[in-house]
Amino acid sequence: MNNSAKIEEDNIYKYNIYKAKNTLWYFNSLIMNKHPEYNSVKFKNNEGVYVWLENVKIEENYYLGNLAENGNSQKILINDVIDWMIIENGRLIGGYTIRHYRDTLDDESKMNFDIDFGVKIDDGNDFFKPDLTTPEGAIIKIENYYSNKDLKGVISCRDFEMEAENLLKERDAIITAETKNKIAEALKSSLVETFQSNEFPHFENIERCFTLLEEKQDQRLIEEKVIFQNGNFTFNKLWVWRSKEGDWKILNLVED
Repeated sequence: MNNSAKIEEDNIYKYNIYKAKNTLWYFNSLIMNKHPEYNSVKFKNNEGVYVWLENVKIEENYYLGNLAENGNSQKILINDVIDWMIIENGRLIGGYTIRHYRDTLDDESKMNFDIDFGVKIDDGNDFFKPDLTTPEGAIIKIENYYSNKDLKGVISCRDFEMEAENLLKERDAIITAETKNKIAEALKSSLVETFQSNEFPHFENIERCFTLLEEKQDQRLIEEKVIFQNGNFTFNKLWVWRSKEGDWKILNLVED
């Protein structure tokens, strides 16, 4: 499979590259288990052109595969890859640069692209690691705790003090340690009451795709599209903050 269309490297593109990099672990886990029907990784060759290496295998820190344009065998460093994709039941997973290019097309060109590509391209499924190393991973991690009804785990993913500080700033209020602590305690108490009322949401058997909506200092506003098995979906918008320790913590849900 070959796709070498020129792509405008704007901020949306950069976020897609970020998503590809931070979900590569999932691709590698599939390759090591010989799972996908088709797989490919994208890298820049010696001529400075981005190309795809197909049907790869992992050998230590390298991918070994065949170039899409001519079938020649090649070995590349895993760290040199900027994108990955697999085909699963006729559906594209990954392929973030492909999705980015497709999104720049008008409806007619997009339809022709889909026909030529020959694979279903929907919103995909973003497999960030469920940990606090990325904003998206922090969202997945806290949702896993919600599904498991693990209050302690949920609290560990939150930062009530920073959320309180943001609330005070929004209201142009004077920020003192006392007022911030009072609001932080109220926010935490509200969460505990929700847990005791058994009102925690569940995030099982779903797919997710993420969009970066806004960025300011150490905070990011992330939109999460949650896709259920029946095809229904919903959106969550959450502010996430990078703490002084380096972990990303959930602040608040933004209501439309």
